[in-house]
Amino acid sequence: MLPGRAKVAQHLCRPAIFPKQNTQICRMPITTTTPSSNLLLLPLSKYRLFTTSPPSFATTDQSKTQGPIGNPATAPIPPEQQPEQPEQPPTTEPTPVDQPQTPHRRRSRAIYYSAVFLLAGLSFGTLLRLTLSPPPLPAPGSPEDLYLISKIQARGSHLPLVRALSSDPAWTSWDAYSGLEAAVSTHTQPISVVRSRITSGPLSGSNGLAFQRIFHNSSTGEVVSVVYFGPSTAGWPGIVHGGALATVLDESLGRCAILQFPARTGVTARLELTYRSPTITSDFYVVRTRPIVREGEIDPAKTARKMWVEGTLETEHGRVCVEAKALFVVPKGVKLKPLVEGF
Repeated sequence: MLPGRAKVAQHLCRPAIFPKQNTQICRMPITTTTPSSNLLLLPLSKYRLFTTSPPSFATTDQSKTQGPIGNPATAPIPPEQQPEQPEQPPTTEPTPVDQPQTPHRRRSRAIYYSAVFLLAGLSFGTLLRLTLSPPPLPAPGSPEDLYLISKIQARGSHLPLVRALSSDPAWTSWDAYSGLEAAVSTHTQPISVVRSRITSGPLSGSNGLAFQRIFHNSSTGEVVSVVYFGPSTAGWPGIVHGGALATVLDESLGRCAILQFPARTGVTARLELTYRSPTITSDFYVVRTRPIVREGEIDPAKTARKMWVEGTLETEHGRVCVEAKALFVVPKGVKLKPLVEGF
């Protein structure tokens, strides 16, 4: 090849635009003529310049860009010599549980929990306020008090135990202190005497002992009393005072003993109480009393003057709240007025 032709070929096959990249230039055949006598340089025939695209613009397959000369820079790397690629963590599609909640759903749940806690707080606060600071009670003898008494007595008359004992011919029944009220109406006893007694005076009305139905079995000597304890009998809020329970039990046990005494009177010599569970106000309770008959005691005079009586105060369902035991006697040398019928 002539020197001029080499310069032209070198100029046409110069490196591509990106000299630092692994660029491959394909050589195309050059058509020449045989030297003539005039040594003229004939023009080159058809030629084309081929270059590979840079990696920043295209991704090429190293096996396809291998040139005919076998450039080592573009030769494929064996698998054992390839650098290790960092392992990519497996990608999993989010399940419906992992999907974030929508704002509407979060807002609905917040409103729901707010309403629940608000209702719970209001209910607890109202219950605590009514327990520690109950509303004012109606005045004794007022229209509201009389209305509440009628409602309580209607409820007590429809209790299953009251209806069962009322229909049993072995039991006689009456309302407590009905004999005293009859004595007042016939002017045989002043009303001041009735009102001076704690159970028929201060503890009367809808706030106290609004209902007391007495049942007596003359064959066995048992006495059953159904009693309602109103709000004014409370010591601790909502709990019947122990003194009020002792008063009702003392009177019920004494009624059982006095009905056995021929003198129809007597006093308490000894009273024993065992409190088992709290007694809630504004509810009905059952007082069961029975005389204790000791074996070998055959002296009628002694029995007519002294008697032990035992009893319990229970709920309507039979849960024992108080256990009681008392001794009643008819004192000697003291003349006591006998109690009226219907005491």
